[in-house]
Amino acid sequence: MFFLNYVVFILIILFTHLLALSIQSMSGKQYFFGVYIKEIIIEENVKKKINKDFKKKLNISIILSIILYLILKDIFKVNIGANIILSTTVYFVLFYLILRLEYKKIKYIKTVYLQNITSNNNKKQIIERVTIKEDEELTKLKKKLIKKFKILFGICVVLSIVSLLYVVLNYKNMPDVVITHWGGNGKPDGFAAKNIINVFFINFIDLSMVILFAVLGVGSVCSNTYIDTGNIEKNRQRAIKYLNGIGYSFFVLTLSIQSITTTIPVFMVQEKDIPMWLTITSCILPIFISIVLMYYYIMLNSLKPKNRGAYTIENDDEKWIYGFIYCNKEDPKLTVEKRLGMGWSINMANPLGKFITVIIFVMTVGSLLICFI
Repeated sequence: MFFLNYVVFILIILFTHLLALSIQSMSGKQYFFGVYIKEIIIEENVKKKINKDFKKKLNISIILSIILYLILKDIFKVNIGANIILSTTVYFVLFYLILRLEYKKIKYIKTVYLQNITSNNNKKQIIERVTIKEDEELTKLKKKLIKKFKILFGICVVLSIVSLLYVVLNYKNMPDVVITHWGGNGKPDGFAAKNIINVFFINFIDLSMVILFAVLGVGSVCSNTYIDTGNIEKNRQRAIKYLNGIGYSFFVLTLSIQSITTTIPVFMVQEKDIPMWLTITSCILPIFISIVLMYYYIMLNSLKPKNRGAYTIENDDEKWIYGFIYCNKEDPKLTVEKRLGMGWSINMANPLGKFITVIIFVMTVGSLLICFI
């Protein structure tokens, strides 16, 4: 148990740190820390210096997070669940602040570059933009994928609803004091009086998480997919293959996390320990699935148009807040490709996007609260 507490945290924080360190290398050459730079030139030595400074700050951040974890565990005796969430949250906050700082640096460099071009047109010219759209044939092929993944993620939602109904049917027979938390060894270590909030809170978190992953999974397949027109037929088939991989990766990722969130209410009703293998699997398996997901993102990204002048609606800097929050009323899509890292960002101007953001916030706060019950 003592060893497990450290292993789980180290695996989570190291994986998170590796992803953070690699976020720029996974972003594609047209973006640099969230800024669209395809139409400008930044000296390589400047890029290297900014990258080095970024990684140095991140390394300091992970050290601070580990120190915080040790302090909370050994001095304040905070339980492992709450400790992991608090320590990783601190890391994410520092990560956000560092990203925002680097974004401002690049934005300033781009502004100065464009001002110099405007003042002296004889030196350099801005590359003429060629606005591109998703291939129509690819859009038709994607419709079948979207339908399939709606069904698969619908199964996940049904499983969560079944878990909720199981608790509803057994609510009256549950004891006056119920289990609300299990330790890293699977043994109950938190209890509370039976009421609607204490009993159904985990079901709420579970169902919200599954719906969120379903929206992100299906949304990833629905998002605009731009491919190079050279050897168009082959690129279409490869794009479908990679979108399939992304969809299935999200599906398996959802099931792996759901294996613990959907079953916890059942263990609560039956007043049983959670098997160690289930706890460990639900913590470690998502890490490996995320690696597979990253592979498909990289491969899909490799199909994008190579023309330096290719421009899409998502490339407009003014539609992004600090390079990682997308807000565009002119774009009907719920999700668009991220500028930082791999994957898709939610369009905050979309009503559903705002709803999902609220769900994420509630889930985050709820996860913190449930660990402290």
